[in-house]
Amino acid sequence: MALNLSQSFDDNKSVVNAPPSYEATPLSGSFSASAQSFSLSSLFSFLFINHQRTMVLSRIRDIVLTPNFAPSSALSIINACAADLTPKRFSKLLQTPNIEGHTALYWAIVNKQREVLSAFAAFISECPPACSSELRLACTLASDHASFTQLKLASIDAEGEALRRTLGCPPDEIEVHEAAIVGNSDRYRFTASVRIGMFQKRLRITQELDYEFVAGGRIWRFCFGIGIGGEWLILLGLSSPSIPACPSFSFWIEDDRQPGRKLHYKKDDKFYETLVPDHRPDYNRTYYEVVGKPYPSLSWYLGDWVMHENPVYVDRDGALHATMEITLKRD
Repeated sequence: MALNLSQSFDDNKSVVNAPPSYEATPLSGSFSASAQSFSLSSLFSFLFINHQRTMVLSRIRDIVLTPNFAPSSALSIINACAADLTPKRFSKLLQTPNIEGHTALYWAIVNKQREVLSAFAAFISECPPACSSELRLACTLASDHASFTQLKLASIDAEGEALRRTLGCPPDEIEVHEAAIVGNSDRYRFTASVRIGMFQKRLRITQELDYEFVAGGRIWRFCFGIGIGGEWLILLGLSSPSIPACPSFSFWIEDDRQPGRKLHYKKDDKFYETLVPDHRPDYNRTYYEVVGKPYPSLSWYLGDWVMHENPVYVDRDGALHATMEITLKRD
């Protein structure tokens, strides 16, 4: 009997059990349920985190905007808030301008909440540029050099700082002492004392040492450097975001061998209208030549002793102890 091939291989009559279609398998339903469950879980997680963040921000806002908020209560609340968020989220919250258009750090400085600021700073490793600029402004408004130093807001030369660490030199120190109104009511005086380790060695290598400090509601920049003729100079001016000022200036170096004795004493009783320069000032263009034009910076000769060995101007460890006294003519 002949075999009918067409009949044997008729797809419509095949008795072979075909695999179930993908639509018929229970896998697709399981996957869909899992995806839906995952989406709901993500949504609930997002809502929970957002709620936590809102609650934390509300408590932080109460602390920095409430006058005379008890420091002990503030510190316990801050620690509880930090426990409610991840370290990264809490740090970001403190540096975001989410309280009346400013950061929590800004308000802590402006309202002079030193303990609160220190508690905040413990959760922040580095401020982004936008936050640093706002905090520099806050320090000028509060005339707060201590917070300026604590938060490391000074504009420093990265190469010079790397050299200092390489030489094993301790960090330089600046102390600011604000004084009362002098004489009549339109004079205000303050001093800034600086200790610069390995002064000669570092200045010879970098040919410039820059510093900033806060006093009189402004950020002041002073530096030691070399002019176009090879002379060593001292330069004083304002840094952003300071408003213009009208200062007179005195400078002296402390004699380590005879305490109280002033060396290299420079004094200028004239008041100079000074403003923040629109570019970084240099040692060769410190004065405007136009009569009546405000100065971007003022400069005085330091002398050639920087190149001498063992001068009387540095102590036995090579550190320079210098003081600047600035008197402002108030508006």
